[in-house]
Amino acid sequence: MENMQEEILEYLEKIIEEEKQLARRGEIPDYIEAVDNNDHGAVTVSLTSTNGTTVRAGDYEGRFSLQSIAKLFPLAIALMDHGSEEVFKYTGKAPTGNVYHSLIQMEMQEKEKPLNPLVNSGAIVMCGLMKGKDTDEKIERILSLARKMTGNPDLSYNEEVYKAEDQDLNRALFYYNRHNGFIEGEFEDTLPVYWKMTAIEVTIEELSNMAAVIANHGICVHSGEELMPSDVVTTLKAFMITCGMYDQSGSFALEVGIPAKSGVSGSIVAAIPGKLGIGVMGPDLNKYSNSIAGIRMLKKISDKWKLSIFSKDESKKDESK
Repeated sequence: MENMQEEILEYLEKIIEEEKQLARRGEIPDYIEAVDNNDHGAVTVSLTSTNGTTVRAGDYEGRFSLQSIAKLFPLAIALMDHGSEEVFKYTGKAPTGNVYHSLIQMEMQEKEKPLNPLVNSGAIVMCGLMKGKDTDEKIERILSLARKMTGNPDLSYNEEVYKAEDQDLNRALFYYNRHNGFIEGEFEDTLPVYWKMTAIEVTIEELSNMAAVIANHGICVHSGEELMPSDVVTTLKAFMITCGMYDQSGSFALEVGIPAKSGVSGSIVAAIPGKLGIGVMGPDLNKYSNSIAGIRMLKKISDKWKLSIFSKDESKKDESK
C-alpha cells in the first residue's frame, strides 16, 4: 500500500509540474481575484479513497472558496427535507446550453422554472426550499453538512468573499423565480444563504474528503457516519455528470467520464463511485468558467487509472471464462 501511495504521489507531482505553465493562460473573475485565490500558479490536487487514505500534491496549504460547488449542499438538504418528487416541482432536470447565471433560459422553457438545481437560479430555489426558520438556521445546516463531509469542524465562510457575492443578476434570478411561484418571501430570506455558502472556504484535502463522501454513497470515509441517504447521492452524481461543468458538461463526460462539479474559484470536486474522491484546483478559467489545469489533471488521472464511469470494468472481463 505504501509503495502504491508513493507511485500515486509521484504521478500527481508530475502532472502538477506539467500544468503549472498552461494554467496561467486563462482568466480569473475580477471579484474572485480581488478577494479570494489570486495565485495563478497555485495548482494542486488531492485524492481521498473510500478507505480514507489521502494523497495530495502541489500548493495544498491554501484555502479557497467553493463557489458553485456549494450548490450540492442545498440540493442534498432539500432532497432530504422533501423528497425528490416535491423538489422537482420547483426545478427541472435538464442540462443547459447557456451560462450558469442565464435568465433567458427560464423565459424560453415551458413553465419557466429553473432548468436544473446546479445553475444559479436552481440553487437559489433550493436555498429557499430547504427547511429553516431563517437564513442563519439554513446556513448553519449547510455548514454542518459541509463540516462533516470535509472533516473540518471549524469550517466557515469568508466574510469578504460573501460580501463580494452580492450581485444584481442573482437578485434578478430570485425575483424572477418568486414571480413565477418557485420561491417565497423576501430576498433577505434566501439570497444571503446562497451567497454565504458559495463563500465557504476549504483546503484541497478537505475538497477531496467531500468528494469521497459522494463516492462512498453518502457515508463519511473517516467516521463511518451516513451523512446522506444513497438515493440522494445518486441524484447528486447524476446532476454532476450531466450539469456539473456548466455548458462544458457534455464534452467533460465524454473525455473524462467522472461525476464532477466546478466553481469559478478554479476548484473542481469529482467522485468515482465506490472508489475515490478527487479535489483539483487551478484558478485560471477557460471560456466555460472551468479550471484549465483542473480539467486537464482530471483527464490525465482518469486516463491513467481508467476511472471513467463509462469505461468497461477490466477486472470483470474474464469472469465468464
